[in-house]
Amino acid sequence: MQQISRFFRQLLVLTGRNFQLIWNNKLVLASLVLQAPLMVGVIFLVGDPDCFTSNLIDVGSRTVLFILAAVSSFMGLLNSYREICKEREIIFREASVGVSLGATVLAKALTLFLVAAVQAAILTVGFVRVIHVPQNDLLLDTDWEIYITVLLIIVASAAMGLLVSAAFKSSESAILFVLVLIIAQVVFSGALFSVSGAMTVIGYLVVCRWGMGAFGASTDLNSRLVWLNVGLDSPMYDATVPNLVHCWQMLGLLTVVCLLAAWLVLKAGFARRKG
Repeated sequence: MQQISRFFRQLLVLTGRNFQLIWNNKLVLASLVLQAPLMVGVIFLVGDPDCFTSNLIDVGSRTVLFILAAVSSFMGLLNSYREICKEREIIFREASVGVSLGATVLAKALTLFLVAAVQAAILTVGFVRVIHVPQNDLLLDTDWEIYITVLLIIVASAAMGLLVSAAFKSSESAILFVLVLIIAQVVFSGALFSVSGAMTVIGYLVVCRWGMGAFGASTDLNSRLVWLNVGLDSPMYDATVPNLVHCWQMLGLLTVVCLLAAWLVLKAGFARRKG
């Protein structure tokens, strides 16, 4: 019981310190505040407001959903990939005097997740104002379903970024792997390229793939793609409650697995340092 109490005290202190560091670094604060509005601007520039109802034979609806999923994923990765490696020496010094590495990782995650909640709200409100989204209402109001999906994408991507940050010693080396992950979001999401065979397994680990599945379910994307007769409808976009819930569950599972992996990687690095 005493250890649990100490863990939560450390978690509270570390989370408060993380927010203080963000507030004191005006450049970081500005980037976090401006990211979502800038992404809304991108959607405004490239998205057709009537892509879900237009009679034009195009795939604009699927493309605009992919843009939303992709920018959400990019935001999460870019928010988090520096968070551990930039403080690696401080984290290990604190761990040597009894600060829990688990509390350190979880505090970083909680900070990023609260930031993600605000960013997801701005991005979702901007998206539904720019794009006339059909109301399908599987579990909740469609706009709320989109918000939850955007939030889960940012959160899962941020957790993946924390894993990268724990695995590398500097942000300069971490950014190279982040670029690989960004490319993977595009290639293995199933939205722009056909994914089959062994690549399907890789797709299960890609945040954008599950984000696109959830967006497709919420907006009944398959009915539009079948209507356009373009041959791009897929079971991953089925407008059913089980499909939507499954996609959300997979995003949650990716988040938990990445956070646990980040803790284990950091713990292994600390053990090597002590040895």
